[in-house]
Amino acid sequence: MFEKTTGRRALYLASVTLCFLPARAVLAQTAPEVARGGVSAGMQAEDITVIGTSPLPGSGIDRDRLPAATAILTAHDLQGTGTADMLHALDSRLAGVSLNAPAGNPYQPTIVMNGFQASPLQGTSQGVAVYLDGVRFNQAFGDTVNWDLIPDLAIERVAVEGPNPVFGLNALGGALNVRMKNAFNTAAGGEADLSGGSFGRIVAQGDYAARRGDWGFYVAGREVHEEGWRDLQSTDIQSLYADLGWKGQATDVHGSLDLANSVLNGPGTSPVELLRADPRAQFTAPNQMA
Repeated sequence: MFEKTTGRRALYLASVTLCFLPARAVLAQTAPEVARGGVSAGMQAEDITVIGTSPLPGSGIDRDRLPAATAILTAHDLQGTGTADMLHALDSRLAGVSLNAPAGNPYQPTIVMNGFQASPLQGTSQGVAVYLDGVRFNQAFGDTVNWDLIPDLAIERVAVEGPNPVFGLNALGGALNVRMKNAFNTAAGGEADLSGGSFGRIVAQGDYAARRGDWGFYVAGREVHEEGWRDLQSTDIQSLYADLGWKGQATDVHGSLDLANSVLNGPGTSPVELLRADPRAQFTAPNQMA
């Protein structure tokens, strides 16, 4: 059974984040001889991956010092199919993560991590916490996750972490800590992409980043239309993400906004006998999330 909800317009996320970076004492020492290329003689640069110890920005330690299994996917990792797709990147790159689609719509899948689920369907036993720039993304009612509200193009990185009480309730399967792009963690300039495919699929998306002094602005948007191959199956998504930030020597201040309007029609589960007669047939209709 699927719920029918109409008129959903999401003015979903408006957050202000204040990050203070602690100062560290540095012991005086004799400066080593610097070789060509800026690397000290006899020394090699070491790559250190920092992962957050809580959902809040600004908290992090060396990933190798965290006594838990973790994974990080960058914006480049999300583009394995040509365009950014967070959920399918998690499914294809990480062990213990899989997708299924009980709602029948490709933009509202259920993700399974370590046997626990994060789903858009009410009544599903939720066990994965999702955070967007430190703000809990699970809905207040039922802890559901509306994946269509996240513009994949605007994701800077995704940290996949194991069960941890700092991520709050229903995080027995772990947590997805999503960091969005801003003018200070992505290259200045913009890009735009237009693609199409079978069954009336059209996707238009783009983003732009600019910096001026200590101030920066980032904006990303996308529009998706798809008819689908099942009866009464269609997708219409419009989303906009914007971030305005100021960066000092030890402080970042950001205000972000996520706007989305979605109308998703999914055929849902159908009896095998019906699908044998017509693979496009729908057993119950309409199944709309809007």
